Order: sequence, then structure tokens, then C-alpha cells
Amino acid sequence: MSEAKKVYWHEHTMSELAEMIPKLEVVIIPTGSTEVHGPHLGVGNDILSASRVCEEAARIMYPRVLVARAVWVGFAPHNMCKPFKGTLTLRAETYVQVLYEVAESLQKHGVKRILFLNGHGGNVEPNLVACRKIREELHYRYGVDIEVGCLSYWEAIPKETWEEVMEVERGIGHGGEAETSILMAVAPQAVRTDQIKEPAQRPRGSAAQIKVHRAHYNDEYYPDAHTAGAHLASRKKGEKLLKAAVEGTVAALEEFIKYKPMQQHHYPEA
Repeated sequence: MSEAKKVYWHEHTMSELAEMIPKLEVVIIPTGSTEVHGPHLGVGNDILSASRVCEEAARIMYPRVLVARAVWVGFAPHNMCKPFKGTLTLRAETYVQVLYEVAESLQKHGVKRILFLNGHGGNVEPNLVACRKIREELHYRYGVDIEVGCLSYWEAIPKETWEEVMEVERGIGHGGEAETSILMAVAPQAVRTDQIKEPAQRPRGSAAQIKVHRAHYNDEYYPDAHTAGAHLASRKKGEKLLKAAVEGTVAALEEFIKYKPMQQHHYPEA
């Protein structure tokens, strides 16, 4: 087998995978979205960023970790707006089922631990539902030995890094300072710097100012399809955020690999 770090599942032959799978400690599946992020960012922003974090983390942990690139479309109905061209979305049940069937396929080949590494806010809840479904149907119902979890890459970035690097945002936002910076570092060809401008402000503010988690469409709050701060973005900021995300993801993976439940789960008597 080649000595090169082929971190993607699809780069390997069946004989190489047969050799590697028994030694694999975790397979990472990047999840993201194909959706609008304002006039200045490519619609593949979320999956491109998540994939890069997965790739760099896997390079550090290779050959204990491989990346299965499986899902380029996520759950994004909130960006299916007439003024916003380019979003592709799956229904929630379709998205969850796709993740379930990918995990089921990996398990059938002997993979025992899977992490969904996410780059899209709309996938946060569906990813957790998918994990529950996989655990319930594969482990509890059929006795399959599998551990599954999910993490969004921005959760792996320490608070101190956000405060040190960002000028406006203290989190990931949507096409604002952070995401624009990260895409400048990950895929600069997908950034239109000539189209960067501050978004129009709405008198009623943002969805975050409402305590109720209201089901909304993004054009109701973000008429330019992105949050503030993109004009402050830079590749240098993106590289710092990316480095922190990779380091945090590696640390999270190490914890996930080592974690052992206190005791075996037992179902209630039927």
C-alpha cells in the first residue's frame, strides 16, 4: 500500500480498505450544505469548510482515521427564498435517512465508530436525530456494536480564539466575518471580494433577539443573505480559525475514541 496519506475513504481500493478497517478508530463524515451565503461566497461554503477540517484532522491522526465524503446537500429549507438563487436542500427525513444508510454501510464493513463533522447550522438538529436513529436501530434493536456522534467544527474552536481573531462576530454567523475568512483560507476561488459589502439592516433586528425558536426563512431577517462583518474578513483570520478548528476536532476525536460508558445499556423488559 502507498505510504501517502490518503485520508479519504474513496481514495482506497477494496484490498486497502480490507487491511485498514480493522485498525480504524473512527470514520469522519463531513456534513454541510449547498446554499446561499450572500453575493460574495460560493454556495458550497459549508461543506468545503467542514471537509477541510475533516481532511486536516485525519492527516494528523492517519491511519487511525479516514474521511468518508458522502453528503454535499444538507437540510436548508430556510434558504429556499425567491431572491436567493442556488440553495439545494433535502427534506429532514431524507437527510436523516441518508446519514443512517451511509452509517449502516460503513458498519457492515466493520467500522465501529463514526463522527458527523458538521459545517452547516441547519444540520445541527438533524445530525443529532440521525445519531439517535443509528444508535437505536443498529445498536439497541439489532445488537450492533457501533458508537456514533456529531460535532460542528465551530464548536471545536475555543472561546479565546474567537475573541482574539474576530472583530465583529464571536461565533460562526452566516457568510459574515468568520465564514468569509475561513473560505478565503479553504477555497479562495469561491470568494468574490468585489461583491463584499455590509448587509442591509432591518429595524426588527435578527432572529437571535427572539427568545422563541421561530421557524423562519432567512430573507425575513437577512435580505442580503448574510450576516455582518464580511468586509473585515481576511485569509489570515481564516487560517487561525481553521487551525483552531482542526486542533479542537483532533482533541474531540481522541476523547470520543477513549470514551467508555460506565456500564452496559439494558433495555426495559418487553
